[in-house]
Amino acid sequence: MPSASLPLVFLAPVLVSAIRYGFWAGLLAAVLAFIGYNFLFVEPRHTLSVARPEDALALGIFLLVAAVTGVLAGRMREEADAARNRAAVLEILSDFSADLSAATRVEAIEALIERHLSRAAAGQVLVLRPDGPAPDGGRLRVVGGAEVAPPLSEADLLAADRALRYGRPQAATAAGWSGSRMTFLPLWGGDRIVAVYGADFGEAGSAEREQAAEAMLRQAELAIERMAFAREAEDARAAAEQERIRSALLSSISHDLRTPLATILGSVTSLREFGDAMPSAARSDLLLAIEEETERLSRFVANLLAMTRLEAGLDIKREWVDAVDVAVAAVKRARRSFPSAIILLETEPAATAVNADAVLLEQALFNLIDNAVKFSPADRPVRVSVSAGGEKIEFGVLDEGCGIPKKDLDQIFEKFFRGDRVRVAGGGLGLAICRGAVTALEGTILAESPVIDDHGTRIRVILPAGPEPKL
Repeated sequence: MPSASLPLVFLAPVLVSAIRYGFWAGLLAAVLAFIGYNFLFVEPRHTLSVARPEDALALGIFLLVAAVTGVLAGRMREEADAARNRAAVLEILSDFSADLSAATRVEAIEALIERHLSRAAAGQVLVLRPDGPAPDGGRLRVVGGAEVAPPLSEADLLAADRALRYGRPQAATAAGWSGSRMTFLPLWGGDRIVAVYGADFGEAGSAEREQAAEAMLRQAELAIERMAFAREAEDARAAAEQERIRSALLSSISHDLRTPLATILGSVTSLREFGDAMPSAARSDLLLAIEEETERLSRFVANLLAMTRLEAGLDIKREWVDAVDVAVAAVKRARRSFPSAIILLETEPAATAVNADAVLLEQALFNLIDNAVKFSPADRPVRVSVSAGGEKIEFGVLDEGCGIPKKDLDQIFEKFFRGDRVRVAGGGLGLAICRGAVTALEGTILAESPVIDDHGTRIRVILPAGPEPKL
């Protein structure tokens, strides 16, 4: 081998050592390569002496090149290790942020912290929880990670207690010094510390990983705070909705009670003061007005009682009843209440039984007929049907009114909802009662519109069928 190539042979292990083991290993390899090259190939051989000045210059240059090569290669290795560590830390933070965005409970957030903190730490991770509110209450007890972690030393417990008392992270002591081997990080939940996390980050990249752990806990605290704000906002919305419903209910009740009561009071007062002087036809009209308004009041009170019963969760008296009989009763009641309306009943000849509260089901069907009569032209019929198919019984109420816009079909069963086309009196409780009753009877209620050309509405009530009633 040419003598000029020998220095390159000695530089190769310097590069390998620096790249593989870092800066100090490369520097040591450079010194050893200098000594070996001088000892083996520089005259006089097998000594560390140098006979010629040009050899001394060559050895000096070789040592300089070897040292610089080792330093640069070592630095590159350290930078590469640091870049890999930063990439791993960023990946952990990214995964934690993604998982945190899907968490909906504080318990889930705490589990995410423990899982991702285990990825960031080089050693064990512990979860400690105070027995009482910080800073005055309780001792810390280990609630997670204890099954695989060694027991905490007195120094570890003191560091964890300081993290709880002062609400700040307590870093692990440096290697070779007495103190805690773990870093302890408090997790705030509102105005108190809900947990303390202990993690052993080791040596390599520990500063960056500790910073990542602190960033995770800060994100978790913001998420917990956001959940608290969301709960408060939801409670506020619920309270506002309850207040809106209460106001609407009071307004509806006052309107629906005041009008018939005024009519009844006026009619009764007129009959008492001028009854003897009135013509027979006038007295009949007043008595008819009293009867009609009394029935209207009765229907309104029945609706309120039904809604109260459903919302209070009172027991429903279910029994096997004939669906046709219930429909016949609802139609007869509707014909008495609306003598001028055309109400047709279409039923199948086969007997159909349904396990239901007969009174509640009849009230629901009557409300559907009442609603259909209000929106139907006076000369067009309201069709009530009862049919059986498989294990289902279906009640249907069809009107030929103006129909319901598609955007309102999902809302018509809400309490006090009244669409843009509504121009008739009412409190908006009838269909809400129907849905509540059908739901309580484990059935389904559906609205379809339009059903006849561009108008008309059909409301279907589907209930589970039973065996044919025994007579």
